[in-house]
Amino acid sequence: MPAARDTTMLKPDSHKVLIAMAELEYDPVELAEAAGVSKNIVYSMRRGFYTKPKYMGKIAKALNVRVADLVENAPVAAGQIEESEG
Repeated sequence: MPAARDTTMLKPDSHKVLIAMAELEYDPVELAEAAGVSKNIVYSMRRGFYTKPKYMGKIAKALNVRVADLVENAPVAAGQIEESEG
């Protein structure tokens, strides 16, 4: 029987991660240092591999974006829908 998939991990959108890195002119090593994580975490996120939320949070903070901005198919918060309609 296959192992159950860990549903506590988040799937980063590699394209969004690359765009956020480009806006700040970070390479993976610089981003890892700024976020205080291993460069392997950054490389994994860049490739779209599932990542622990605490690492996503550190990376998002270093990139000055929300975690939802880096997650693949992130649901839109109710408050954002109201703001965009008005």
